[in-house]
Formats: sequence, C-alpha cells, structure tokens
Amino acid sequence: MGFRLLVEGVRDHAIFMLDPLGRVSTWNVGAQRLKGYAAAEILGRDFAQFHSDAERAEGVPRRMLAEARAGAVVREGWRYRKDGTAFWASVTLDPVRDEEGGLIGFATITRDQTRGKEDADRIARVTRNLDIALENMSQGLCLFGADGRLVLANGRCAALFGLAERDMRPGMDHGALLEAIHARLGLPEAERRRRVEDAHARHMALLRQGQEQGQEQGLGGQLQLRLGEEMAVQVTVRRMEDGGWVATYEDVTERLRAEARIAYLAHHDGLTGLANRARFNEALRRELALAERDGARLAVIGIDLDKFKEINDQRGHAVGDRVLVILAERIRGVRAVDELVARLGGDEFAAAKRFDDIAELHGFIGRLEDCLSRPIALDGFELRPDASIGVSLFPQDARTAEALMGNADLAMYRAKAALRERICFYEAEMDEAARSRRALAAALWEAVEREQFHLDFQVQRNVSSGEVTGFEVLLRWRHPDWGLVPPMRFIPLAEECGAIVPIGEWVLRAACREAASWTRPYKIAVNLSAVQLGDEHLAAHVGAILVETGLDPRRLELEMTETAIVTDKVRSLRTLRQIKALGVSIAIDDFGVGYSSLDTLRTFPFDKIKLDRSFMTEVEHTPESKAILRAILALGRSLNIPVLAEGVETRVQLDILDVEGCTEAQGYFLGRPGPITADGAVRPAAPFAIRE
Repeated sequence: MGFRLLVEGVRDHAIFMLDPLGRVSTWNVGAQRLKGYAAAEILGRDFAQFHSDAERAEGVPRRMLAEARAGAVVREGWRYRKDGTAFWASVTLDPVRDEEGGLIGFATITRDQTRGKEDADRIARVTRNLDIALENMSQGLCLFGADGRLVLANGRCAALFGLAERDMRPGMDHGALLEAIHARLGLPEAERRRRVEDAHARHMALLRQGQEQGQEQGLGGQLQLRLGEEMAVQVTVRRMEDGGWVATYEDVTERLRAEARIAYLAHHDGLTGLANRARFNEALRRELALAERDGARLAVIGIDLDKFKEINDQRGHAVGDRVLVILAERIRGVRAVDELVARLGGDEFAAAKRFDDIAELHGFIGRLEDCLSRPIALDGFELRPDASIGVSLFPQDARTAEALMGNADLAMYRAKAALRERICFYEAEMDEAARSRRALAAALWEAVEREQFHLDFQVQRNVSSGEVTGFEVLLRWRHPDWGLVPPMRFIPLAEECGAIVPIGEWVLRAACREAASWTRPYKIAVNLSAVQLGDEHLAAHVGAILVETGLDPRRLELEMTETAIVTDKVRSLRTLRQIKALGVSIAIDDFGVGYSSLDTLRTFPFDKIKLDRSFMTEVEHTPESKAILRAILALGRSLNIPVLAEGVETRVQLDILDVEGCTEAQGYFLGRPGPITADGAVRPAAPFAIRE
C-alpha cells in the first residue's frame, strides 16, 4: 500500500499501468501533470492516443505492446498531451506478470526529454555546420593535443598534401605527419629526414615563442614549407590553453609565383625581359658609387633604333614587338655579367659599363652595334633596325646619373642627325645646343600667348597667263630680343614639342580671317604638319574656323607632304576625306623628294601636286632634272591633277615650265613673300611681265 502511494505521488515522471490490451488502468500525479488528463478522463482508454495519427495508422503502439510481451521496451519519440501539444518522450514499457507468469499488464514510465532533445539537436547542428565548414575550407586544418598527437584533420588537409585520408589518422604524432608529407617528394632518406626535423623544429619554436612570453593561448606564428620546386605551403600555428595547437595549411604556390612575377616586372621590361628604367636607374647609381670609390671610369650609353617606326608603320606592331624581342636575345647573348643593358620604352635602350681601358668600352659598344645592325629575317622580309648610339663618360662628362643620362641622350641625337656617324661621344658644345633648343621651345610657347607671330603671303600665278591664282600662307616669328627667327629653325622644334598644334590653329584662323576680308576671291594655301594631321578632330576644327571667319571653303587649300601622310596613312587619309567633304582643296607638297609614291596619289584624289623647289635649281642645267620634271607633269596630266612648281627664280625656269605645260608656279621671280594689301592685291616685289 505504501509503494502504491509513493508511485501515485511522483510528480516528475508519468507512471501508469496498462492492461494486457493496452488500456490505461492506473494514473499517477506525474502522468496527469505531463499529459494533461485527469484519472477519470483517461482510465480505460487506449494508450495509442498518446501517439500521433501517423504512428497509429502505421501500428506503432500495437508493435510496442507485442515487443513488450517479450521484455522491457525503451523508445524515444514525440508524444501528445490532451491539448494537442507535443513533447519529446523517453518511454519504458515493462511487462507485469502474476506469480504463475501470466501477463497481467504493462508498467509504463514516461519522461519529458524535450530540453535534452533540443540541446542534442543544437549540438548536432553545430557539429554538422562545423563539419561542413571544415570540409569546405580552402585551407587544410589539423588539431593537435598537448602530447603532439593528431586529434582531427579535415579532408582538405590530406588533399593539399596528396595524401589519402587514412594517412592522416588520429593519434599519429606531428613528426609522423611530416614524414608522410615529405615521403611523396622522392628525396634521399638523409635529405628527407633533415627536412622533416627542420620543419618540426620550426613548428615547435613557434609554439615555444608563446610560452616564453607567458601567453597561455593564441600566440603562434607562420612558416613556409617548401615541398620541392613546385609547391609552397604556408603554415599558421596557434597555441591553445591546454597545450595543444591548431595548424592551418594554405597552398601559396600561385601567390608566390604571382608576387615573384610582379617583383620581376617591377624591374624588367615585360616584352624583352631586359632591365627596365627603374632597374637601370638603380643599377646606374650603384655602379656610379663603385666607380667613384674605386677611381674607375663609367660609360653611360643611350641607344635609339633608327628604323623602328618605319617597321611598325609598314609591317605592324606585332612585327615590331618581335624585332625588339630578337634584339634583346642578341644583346643577352653577347653582354658580360658586369654590363647592364635596359629597355627604357618604345625603341629606346640604355646601357652602362665600368671600365679601366677604353678598349673595353669600344669592345662593348661594338658588340651592341653589331646586335642592332645585323639584318633580321621575318615573314620573308629582311629588316634592318639599325641604331644611333650616344656615349657619356664619368667623370669627365658628368658626375651624376641624371647628367650622364642627359649627356648620352644629347650625343645619341647628334649621332641620329649625322649622315655618316652611328656612334657619337658627348661633347660640351652639345649641352650648349640643347640649352639653346630648350630656350627656343620655351619662347615658342610664349610666342603663342603673346601673339608674336604674323603672316606673309607668296603669290601663286598661272604659268601661261601670269594671272594671280592664289597665295601661299607663310608663318613668320619676330622675337622681341632675337628678331626674325627663321622658320627652318622653329617649325621642326614646334612639331617636336607640340607647340605646332596651337600655332597651326592660329595660322589657319588668321589666314582665313585675312582672306575673307579681301575684295578679290583669291585662294589661300596653308601648310599642315604631321602632328596636326594626326589630330582626329582636325576636320571639325577646320570646319569651325571656316564658319567663324566666313571664308568660302572653296578658297582654302591645305598642303601636306607625303611623309606627313604616311606617318599614319589610314587615319590621315580618313581625315583628309573629311576635310575635302567640307569643300576644301587638298594639295600634296614637296612632291618628288623624300618619301614619294604613286600609291598615295592613287589612294586619294588630291586637287594639286606641288613640285619641290629643288627641281627648279637644276632644271636649267641638267637634262635629268628636266626629264623628271617632264615625267611629273605628264603624271599630273594623266591623273587630271594640276601641278604647281615651287622655287621659280628666273625667266628661263618659267619658260621651261610653260613649254612643258606646267599649270602654276611660285617663287621669287613671281613675287617674294610679304604682306598683302587690304583688297587682296599683290604688292610689287619682283619684275614680272605677263606674256602677250
């Protein structure tokens, strides 16, 4: 009786009896508290109602009773209260028998394990997430205990080192893991053991570092494992409070290669592999310091390829790049270890060499010249890049790297300008010339701003009638201190320094404004440089100036040399077509000298051919010049392009042009350049009588 009262009074567990058919026969306070049924509500009812509808449909309660007849059954699962809410239950179903062994029912004990279930589920989720994270890390990870033995490792770790997961078994010590990693490298045993011991010692040193600093956990460090020539692994070690440690392993092979490549490109030319400007300047300063310390001499050499632009224009940039690569390979094949050669950019190179005997320097320069001048066979063509070389010497020419480089450049430009010299040593007067050019360039820019330019006009006449057909516009510069500066002195420099662009725009605007004010509708001829022709907006600028000044486009003629056109022939001809579409005439200037070809005349419908003045100088005296003149005039007639001869200075020259059928002429005999009257009339400048 006392035991029964004890059971019925238990409040933390549901304890009740079932009869052999599974109907509730007793019910304690704990059962009422857990399941929500009073004894009067539940006695005599089937215990299956504590299960879900699905379990009842599947016969789960009946199977539990059947199993319990043979012995105690313990199950966990969801059970349901009177109000329909669920809880996670641990249920024990134990058979109860009489003295003769007959089944009289089942003792049932039910415990609410919901909180334990939630904790277990949460732990399972965390564990599952950790497993997923570990297996999806890009790094390998190992956890070692305080005894140095492996506790766990993720799959990435084995894959990283090319090991099977069974090769990284828990319980193996750190040294054994390193043995397994290095075993794949195929090293001799002694070398393998040396590397394993070194790697283990470095790991342990990182861990001791934390202990020596009194840190219980967190401290460690990084080291790199070099596994042969093909692989580098960065190891990060972190010490734990219990004396164990966590190690992560990251494959940094590609990163190190990229860093090495970046470091290489920071000091080398990406195309040729030669030293670049930064590396050359650094090495030059070092060589200069050594030369000064040892009392040695040092040569700085500036190199510029003479025909590289021509190769690029005619064969394309891909061929130009191959030429540079071939030249670099040649240079690498002949230079000594103490000789520095660099590509500074484009077709510009530089070299440096310390020497005691001048013969050593001449030998080096000779090798360089041979490399740069030997023909190159590419795609069935033989190319000769050639080079201009300038040399500056320490200590006599300069004592700083910058000055030596500048002087070598001056010498190189002197070599480029010379007809017979490819190698030129620096001389002091070169610096004077360079300073003069710099002063002239600065004054040019000031001349644009201060309006120091003015225009002269040279008359152009019909050869047969002597009638004025137009004027060529000629730029003049009167400097306040230097006086009248010759065009041949400042025009090339303006093209070189870029001042030709604003100057050319000023000339075109001023000439158009002047011509628009004349009462007579003469044409004006304005020269264009290669720099202007390279401006893709040139046609728009010309159109805007014509609108601004009100000049009829048919009265404007633009002249350019064929050399200016072939600088970038495709772009130039496109620009000329755009200008011609405005109604402006296009003339090809200085025809017959320099770069002249029938292809350009065929490609573009020029409105005029201007014969170079050099033919007029000799046409009176040499039959060859007269034959060339006759051929060019015949060419103009066949193409229906009028020809204007420049440089006519005598009556005989004019008569020859008339006999040969030349259309127009200009020159001192017909009228010297000068101002023009307000009505567009020519001021008398030379005796010229129109033939009757």
